[in-house]
Amino acid sequence: MTGRESKFKIICGFILRTMINIIFVFGIYEGFVYSYVFSYKLFADIPYKPATSEMISITIEPESSATDVAKLLDELGVVDGQYLVLARMYLGKYNSRIQQGTYKLGPGMTPDEICRCICGIQSEESS
Repeated sequence: MTGRESKFKIICGFILRTMINIIFVFGIYEGFVYSYVFSYKLFADIPYKPATSEMISITIEPESSATDVAKLLDELGVVDGQYLVLARMYLGKYNSRIQQGTYKLGPGMTPDEICRCICGIQSEESS
């Protein structure tokens, strides 16, 4: 092996390790950003579309689980994501209190308002 080939391998190895480290750091950064955004949306209790007043009629079947309800709400565009509302249901202990029925819900409602509505819990304002 000549001196030129040896230097070339050293430089290529350095560049490869540097690129791997950059990709690794970028992946960690993106993971933290995603975690922050998810946590903010989960705990801030902000509506999916605050300026929207449209309401959608949603029917919850008798044997629907919290996962089924979260998926339905996401498919109809009432919430930002099914995992956000599902986490909200479990953190607020709404998951076991979901009641069957037809509800008027909309993307202008906060996740807590939606959970209280489908669980039949009166809000503090109306009490």
